Amino acid sequence: MEQIKLLKNEIRRLERNQEREKSVANLEYLKNVLLQFIFLKSGSEKERLLPVIDTMLQLSPEEKGKLVAIAQGTWCSKYCHKGENWRRDSSVLSVA
Repeated sequence: MEQIKLLKNEIRRLERNQEREKSVANLEYLKNVLLQFIFLKSGSEKERLLPVIDTMLQLSPEEKGKLVAIAQGTWCSKYCHKGENWRRDSSVLSVA
């Protein structure tokens, strides 16, 4: 009976390790996608990354809309206020 308990615990430990490895791989992939998104010029290439980012981060409709505006190059016309620094308005970049 004790051996069964030990084996079950070992199985659970190995399963957790597998999940951690998946998370690390996903984080590396997400990092690469986000870096591409940041450094690409606005346009269709940037827009093609949106479904990947949306799927991985489970964005709200508002967050997705903001990223669409960034990808299309219309961010400031929609979200920036004349004479204000966008960094001052943390609500436009807040994570829900």
